[in-house]
Amino acid sequence: MTGIDILTSQLFVLGFMGLTICYITMHSYLLFRKGKKSDPSMRAGAIPLATLGIYAFISGLFGQFTWPLSGAYDILYYDIYPLIGLLFLGFAWSLHKRLQLQYAGFFGLLLGIMSVYYGYMGYAAGLSQAPIAVLGLFSLFGFAGILGYPVTLMLDRAGEGNKNKWMGWRVIILAFWILLMLGSLLAIYIAMMAVPAHFQIF
Repeated sequence: MTGIDILTSQLFVLGFMGLTICYITMHSYLLFRKGKKSDPSMRAGAIPLATLGIYAFISGLFGQFTWPLSGAYDILYYDIYPLIGLLFLGFAWSLHKRLQLQYAGFFGLLLGIMSVYYGYMGYAAGLSQAPIAVLGLFSLFGFAGILGYPVTLMLDRAGEGNKNKWMGWRVIILAFWILLMLGSLLAIYIAMMAVPAHFQIF
């Protein structure tokens, strides 16, 4: 079977997933701060999250079974990617059904730890021509996933009508947004740099 390299589109989708989460949580947070209901906004976000999650899960499995190169590259890139798809599907389902988000957040925390570990091991093994970029990508999304757990706790509290008065909540969600946006922009940048080579333009 001829190898099909879909890493470029997957990197774009990874960036889109991160930016979509940022948009949904930022918009809902601003509504909450203004004293307005954020639940309809959060539920509407389930549609793009589920769509991106389906793509990530299916393409991640496809990559695992059809990766054409030898070595551990498939482990580095495709052990985590389908799990990210499942995370987004679980988060989307929780939003749609108005379930507590902390359980999806806890899954994100575990996946975040896994991502940081894989990024470091991939960097140490030299499994990339741009090791710093790969380490940064895995680390930024990994630490964002770790912070995603307390963010979901905060969203659950807000949904129950409880105010998050502790100043640390704001610091956590701000750090979450920064890490997620930086990781997303880095993923999109790496994908954009790969497009000319795939099209053999230069």
